[in-house]
Amino acid sequence: MVEWLHTSPSQGGDPRSIRGRSNNNVFILIFLEFFMKKLTCPTTSVRIPVEREIVLSDALKHNWPNDSNGYFLVKIENGLICCGFVDKQTHVMKVEFRGANVNKMIQEIAERKLCDHKTMGYIASELMIAKNALENNKRYIQR
Repeated sequence: MVEWLHTSPSQGGDPRSIRGRSNNNVFILIFLEFFMKKLTCPTTSVRIPVEREIVLSDALKHNWPNDSNGYFLVKIENGLICCGFVDKQTHVMKVEFRGANVNKMIQEIAERKLCDHKTMGYIASELMIAKNALENNKRYIQR
């Protein structure tokens, strides 16, 4: 059994280093991203059983998402990520999200329940690719 413990600065965590101890396969992980943003990291321990299901996902094959509600179009325009949801029946864009914060876009798409979970996974991935292209001054083409 492996146990992961999340610590925070209020518990003596140091954001400049990663401390760990190996005692009965226990590791203490400090998530630097949370500390840099001064967010509170969870403090609950997580037990990971050795006999858990492990899925080697690199070899998996899945059909391209085909959401009955519609599809998304993504582009970068004037330094912003543009993500439009198009109705599948009418091929009319119902809503367009514009901004640089893809996490907020993803949350709003989920809040509005625009698509099923497979399409949600696709559009979240696509928006992160667009964000990376924008941040690194690269050309972006939707998959």
